[in-house]
Parts: sequence; structure tokens; C-alpha cells
Amino acid sequence: MAKIPTLRQIYQKLNCQEKTKDGICWIQCNTKSSKTVAIFHGVTGGKIDMMPLAERYVGFGYAVYVFDLPGHGGSKMLPFRNYDELAEWMMLALACLGRPINILISNSFSSSIAYRLIHKELLPYSTKVIMGCPTPDPSRLADVLQSLSNHLPHKLGWGVYNSKPAQRIRTAVVLQTKREDAWQWLSESERYKKETLTLDDSNTLTTLLYRQNPYQGVITDAYDVSIVMGGKDNVVTVRTPEIIRQLMPHAQLIVVPEAGHILHFEAVEQYPEV
Repeated sequence: MAKIPTLRQIYQKLNCQEKTKDGICWIQCNTKSSKTVAIFHGVTGGKIDMMPLAERYVGFGYAVYVFDLPGHGGSKMLPFRNYDELAEWMMLALACLGRPINILISNSFSSSIAYRLIHKELLPYSTKVIMGCPTPDPSRLADVLQSLSNHLPHKLGWGVYNSKPAQRIRTAVVLQTKREDAWQWLSESERYKKETLTLDDSNTLTTLLYRQNPYQGVITDAYDVSIVMGGKDNVVTVRTPEIIRQLMPHAQLIVVPEAGHILHFEAVEQYPEV
């Protein structure tokens, strides 16, 4: 059996380069292609996490750009007060590339920002949108984790968060697959968090989601939207697919029965070429 490549090895295989402009950091690869994909990760993740997706879309012939969210990796944190400011940040990130984006792929928290973009009709209609793991209705488990994160003292909380027992618990909670590559990649991702994130910055973003849930209002059929969700995603409730259908009745909904909340590891092959 072939050895599973690490996220770093995929990065090297794709000849990726890291860029920073105006406090926004991203990875880019295969940039000579005329077709473009921009990818955004979820809270507490990082751009390196999205390397399996980057490899998939390079294989489809796209130039791929993978961004760090604010306060993550090399992107500067800003004092966001609402989702309109988050949407403005995402548009500024896309503008850093200086070229049109054919596909926007978001994951978990970044899907809430993407939703705001298309609800406010800020994104060009020609840009296709793929939302991974949207969270319009967080589960009781997600509520408990959010509460604990907000109430633990910062120094103690960050130490506990990055402890090996906590890493193992998070991995077991969010992954619902038996795929060896998914477990390897998530374990690798967990090891990077201490150096690329702070608890305060991740809490600032997730608190906005809880206080200002942006999943409000039906999305116009002018946008070409695909939704990819895990059938065993315990970060959201069982009502979530129906909520998504009501909010985006014209979207293609892809539910992966045996996957959880980390679809870019658990079911990367389910992301459509579009």
C-alpha cells in the first residue's frame, strides 16, 4: 500500500508558494492556469489543511489560492463587529489576487461568510460557490464547546486546547470516517494550531456566528451554489439539511452519509468539478 502523503508533502508536490498582501496570507499553486479557485478554511484550521482540496482542483486544471482566515496563520486579525465586515474582508482577500475567481470554496465558519457574500449579492454572479459544512443550526455539542472555550482563562484554556488528550478528543468528535488518510491529516493539522492561532482570535470569530447568525434570507437563483455536508456531522443538528434547502432552494445539495464535519479530509472526492 502506498504511503499517505502529509499535508506538507502535498504542498511541496504542488509547488505551492506562500504570499502576503495587506495583512492577508494565502498559498497559491498552478497559477498559470486560466481557471481559478479560491479556498477558505474553518475556524481553528489553517490554509495547509486544505491541501487535499488544492490537489483535487489542480488536477481539474485550476489555479488554486488557499487563504488563512483572520487571526489564523499569516493573516492579521481585525476588530470585526459584524458579518458585513467579515464579508468585506473576504472580498478584499479575493481582490489581492488581481484576477477573477471562477469558483469560491468555503468550509465550516468560512461558509457563513460566503453565505453573507451571496445573500448581500457582493460576489459576481459568474463565480460558482461550493459551501462545505455550513453551520446554520449548531448542535448542543457545538454549543457546549463554544461555551467552554469562551469561559476558560486564556492561558489555561489555550494550554488545555493544545494538550494531546484534547487533540485526541477533538479528532474523535469531528471525524466520523474510518479513512486512514483523514485521521493522519487531522492529527497533523492539530499539531500546527499552537503556532498558528490564538484562542482569543478563534473565539472572536465563532462568537460572531453565535450572536449574528448570518444564515437568514433566501439566496437568489442567480448564483450557482453547491453544498457539501456530512451525514454524521455532529457540529450541526439533524435539521440542518432542511434549513439549507429552505435558504438555498436552487442549490445542489450533496450529503456524504458516512462523513462528519471535516469533509476536506473525509470526502475530498465529493467536491464537484463544477
